[in-house]
Amino acid sequence: MKVIDGGFGKKKDDKDIVPTKEFLSTFALKAKDYEDEGREVKAIVLMYEDGGVFEVASNEQYPDGVFMLLHMSAHAILNETLGVTI
Repeated sequence: MKVIDGGFGKKKDDKDIVPTKEFLSTFALKAKDYEDEGREVKAIVLMYEDGGVFEVASNEQYPDGVFMLLHMSAHAILNETLGVTI
């Protein structure tokens, strides 16, 4: 059983923060590698700021595909939080 620390929203140390532009740049390079291999990957990006921005973007063109990507992400996070691995 995993115990989850309830300190949500409280920053312990700024050294653990990954700048969004750095994260997205790294992710873009990974996507480029996949596409160079001929793989057609789908991606979804959600940007959120407390009390501000909430944006969702995807290269999937069908709403049900975007919905599926969001749910796959949510379930992967829940599984990791609960300690369920495949």
